[in-house]
Amino acid sequence: MVARLRSELARLPARPCDDDLVHLLLLAGDLECALHDAGSPPAALEAASRLTDLLAQAALARESHCPLDPRQPALTASQTLGQITPSGMVSVSVPEGFAWYALHPLDFADVVGRLELAAPEIFVIGIRTIGTTLSAVVAAELVRMGIRAQRATVRPTGHPYYRSCEFDPRQRQSIARAVSSHSAFLICDEGPGRSGSSFLSVAEALERQGVPRERISILCSHEVDISALCAPDAARRWMRYRSVAIGMTRRLPPDTGDFLGGGDWRGKLLAPGDPWPALWPLAERVQYLSHDRQKLLMFEGHGPWGGPVRSRNQALSDGGFGLPYLGHQLGFGVFSLPPGRLARRDDLSPELLTRMAQYCAWRARHFPADNTSSDGLPDATRANFELEFGSALDDFALAVERPVICDARMAPHYWFNPPGGRWLKLDAAVHGDDHFFPGPCDIAWDLAGTVVEWELSGSAREFLLSAYRRLSGDDASERLASWEFAYALFRLAWSKMAAVSLPEGDERQRLLHDYLRYRRIAEALQPAAATFSAGARL
Repeated sequence: MVARLRSELARLPARPCDDDLVHLLLLAGDLECALHDAGSPPAALEAASRLTDLLAQAALARESHCPLDPRQPALTASQTLGQITPSGMVSVSVPEGFAWYALHPLDFADVVGRLELAAPEIFVIGIRTIGTTLSAVVAAELVRMGIRAQRATVRPTGHPYYRSCEFDPRQRQSIARAVSSHSAFLICDEGPGRSGSSFLSVAEALERQGVPRERISILCSHEVDISALCAPDAARRWMRYRSVAIGMTRRLPPDTGDFLGGGDWRGKLLAPGDPWPALWPLAERVQYLSHDRQKLLMFEGHGPWGGPVRSRNQALSDGGFGLPYLGHQLGFGVFSLPPGRLARRDDLSPELLTRMAQYCAWRARHFPADNTSSDGLPDATRANFELEFGSALDDFALAVERPVICDARMAPHYWFNPPGGRWLKLDAAVHGDDHFFPGPCDIAWDLAGTVVEWELSGSAREFLLSAYRRLSGDDASERLASWEFAYALFRLAWSKMAAVSLPEGDERQRLLHDYLRYRRIAEALQPAAATFSAGARL
């Protein structure tokens, strides 16, 4: 991590763009967070915090067209980085908002001016992971406004619905001094998630340290439905504190038009009268149409987390399987969107099955994966089976012969047919290594997804596998049954979990319909999957 930051600081252009400095800021926040979690010495932690602060200042200066040369803080950052001596391995968690949910780090600077904080000094607390960077941005904006600020980061622990927070001795001393000087306290993180317990644990820990409740504010990324929070007594506890939501980012490519996120793309891209597919709105990537409706803009990821997605989107475009890729800006990939329509199950034909086989064979060659040592997917399959059917699934394993970054979205509505052209694959770059299953795994996951989502009969299934075998040299027929079973159980659980998170309405009913369909498929596949000998384990 240190070597990468040093290298990228050295390559910073004389006139850096916004993305250049945000990229460095996110790398610095990642390093600071990792060093805190590793319990590094105070000197290293102080240097890492200064590094993130400097790069937050540089990013804000660049965006606001401040006369300050953005390279100067970056040069100082290089000197600060030299004070961190690498001494071993650290663990790094992905900051989900930056990687998957289109949260721009500078979004948290926007709200500072709206807070009207009547305090001589502000104490900013970031909840690790992502709160490390967010707290640096908030503190930098406060300083830019002429307000004294200091910051710290914490890592609440325990069950996700029952988090607890404890400050270390140095933090307790700093908090005590801030209380005596009548400081206000800001808690920064994305979310809240399903429980809200991370935010609540920090706010309540501050109260235990003598901070008056009215001096505590929560800065979060979206508006909160407090009735849906599942931490104990969450609604009453949350209402005790002031909370301010950042909301949707305004940092978008200049050609951004209609919003297509949260499933809104169905009203724009499906043909009139086509049934809407079920989806979980909160898990959808943020995407937009351009003003002229001829381009699609989809969030790929900020900083280092967008790089692999951009590479895959470019490869899909060059290989003729994806929409033409026009580049990226502010974390969004930009694609040419020709006229055309999304597929339906009744479009199934030998030509389309051959195209699907070509795609799976191409993906197996171009997106190979190395890390397939986790037992998580078979474990999840066994857990889903036991929860759904009430009995244990013994000796279940999954053979891994062609590990890939899979597509994981093979349903009909992810295939697009331009007039007179070949079928193209949509949404093909972002799901194979995100925070949901399956993660990197065998190409059989995409073959199984094709079989299950298109409800292929025996002859159509054999046609697909035969064409894939001819194109790839990989005979997946002997291992596919267990992967189909795992896929059906995963989608069953996904649909059920998504449905219960939504209020009554059409979206919930579509998800419950899918849940029942996947359940029937899993029931039909159970005997073959339960007795299959898988060989190598995932």
